[in-house]
Amino acid sequence: MPGEEIFLFNCYDQKNSDTYISLSATALKNGFLAGWTGDQLALFFLLLAYADQELTGRIELEKLQDRMPIPARPPREILAELEEAGAVEIEGEGNFFSYHLNLQAVNRQTPSSTDDLEQEERFLRELLSGRPVSEQELVKGLVLILAPEKLTGHLRQEIEELMTTFHPELVRELIRRVKKALEDNPDLKPLPYLRAIVREWIKNGIKEPNDLQNADRLHRETYELAMEFGLSRAWEMSPSHREILLSWITARDDQDFALSVEVARWAIQEAMRSKRDGRPSLNYIERNFIQPLKNARVSCINEAQEALTQKETAPPEEISGWDFEKYRDD
Repeated sequence: MPGEEIFLFNCYDQKNSDTYISLSATALKNGFLAGWTGDQLALFFLLLAYADQELTGRIELEKLQDRMPIPARPPREILAELEEAGAVEIEGEGNFFSYHLNLQAVNRQTPSSTDDLEQEERFLRELLSGRPVSEQELVKGLVLILAPEKLTGHLRQEIEELMTTFHPELVRELIRRVKKALEDNPDLKPLPYLRAIVREWIKNGIKEPNDLQNADRLHRETYELAMEFGLSRAWEMSPSHREILLSWITARDDQDFALSVEVARWAIQEAMRSKRDGRPSLNYIERNFIQPLKNARVSCINEAQEALTQKETAPPEEISGWDFEKYRDD
């Protein structure tokens, strides 16, 4: 783990002894003290002293103030500087707060060797190559991709839940997607990104590889329909757009019918041709094209053409009273 050469817990733990913190000579020679002010260093060591084995802790600001050298700036001001530098993550704004120390950020003067980084990259490439892998390898891959300095007890529990919730191949796909996102955007925070994917998978009931394949297919086909409709950029497609387009190629229940993406695209094209005074709305397309095709349970474009032709030649239904639908905005 990056940072181990700086701090070692329980390095001298005899019976009835205290827990010791060790600062290595290597860390000092490599410039660990460079860039720290005296009060920053004092506060960091205090946080380290009150932290547990997972480098997490909870402490009162007044306690920190009482143990700081005199004179010293307010602890909250120093904490903000350490947090900005990435040395500590803080939760809570009152007198008590929880924190997690980030040894990798502290250890930026003594980074992992090139050999270590190459070994990690080689391991991840092997893991994602498609060969059979063990659960232990998948767990190691998750730890590497999420940054080992954040491996707190809570994160360990999250990883265990991932392993029990998802098929191993989905865990491997999760690692691949986070790795790809990090390559595209090195400033991306991997843990929130991974959690967002997991939430989406759970929301859509994705637990097996086939579930993900179907979800990816529907996502791709929905985007194809959006482009056909004229939403050429991802940000132009709102959640309501996505929901409507997805409903055209999926069945809500046994009474509903899912159109193929080819038929749905054809329906959009026909709606564009029929409405010459501007782009039709999705509601217009659904009401005049999609729903009739769903009701007819068409499976190809030829059947769709025939179904709409029959609809156009059918005698008008008798309507009693006002036809409010006639005045509805498209």
